[in-house]
Amino acid sequence: MRFMANGRSPAHAAAAPGVLPEALGRPGARPLLEAAVVAFAERGYHGVSVRDLTSTVGIQSASFYAHFPSKEALLAELMIGGHELHQVHVRDAILGAGPDPIDQLRSATRANVEFQAMWPLMTIVCNSELHALAQVNSDRVLALRHDSGVLIVAVIERGNASGAFACADIWLAMSAIGAMGVRVAWWFRPPGAGDGVDDSPLASYPREAATWMSGAGYTVDTVAATYAEFALKIVGARP
Repeated sequence: MRFMANGRSPAHAAAAPGVLPEALGRPGARPLLEAAVVAFAERGYHGVSVRDLTSTVGIQSASFYAHFPSKEALLAELMIGGHELHQVHVRDAILGAGPDPIDQLRSATRANVEFQAMWPLMTIVCNSELHALAQVNSDRVLALRHDSGVLIVAVIERGNASGAFACADIWLAMSAIGAMGVRVAWWFRPPGAGDGVDDSPLASYPREAATWMSGAGYTVDTVAATYAEFALKIVGARP
């Protein structure tokens, strides 16, 4: 996916819209994953206990282990699944854009930004807690990140070869494009996030961004479209 301690009730926060994609999570494990992504985004992996998570979803601590062998296994499922879904989202955007590398990069950048903007807490966790994973799981995440980067590198290479781009350092360009998309999760919240749920983490986190964005009129589409044009400038796209 690379490419809060706010005094609110976690029980409501876990059920808030925009916390996790519907495709992420096995039956029975989903409530724990939802609670975890909120808590880890607020307090970090090491600031949250198994008891915190089970208390949030209303089960006994021992019941946690019917779904996950450890807290680290839960984090791994969250991070690996999140990276996999992100990669599919970007890959499908490229495949659906046609043969023009300009259209491909524009579509890939939009898809990346849209994903981070729609699932900001998951993005924050997936890009902040790699250090907490066991080696075998961190290796899987890093492999997914590498493969996602390769998708963008291939687009830029095709653009250079066709004369559509003039990019002297493809790796740095890919890193810049991916990083600016990831950072969207730290400041953007989809309009309506938390509507009807006063203690949704999406309604108030981060507070500074929520205040700064007030009245700005940003939508997922406008941010994604603008970032796509930034990406084309980074690679020196020809007019």
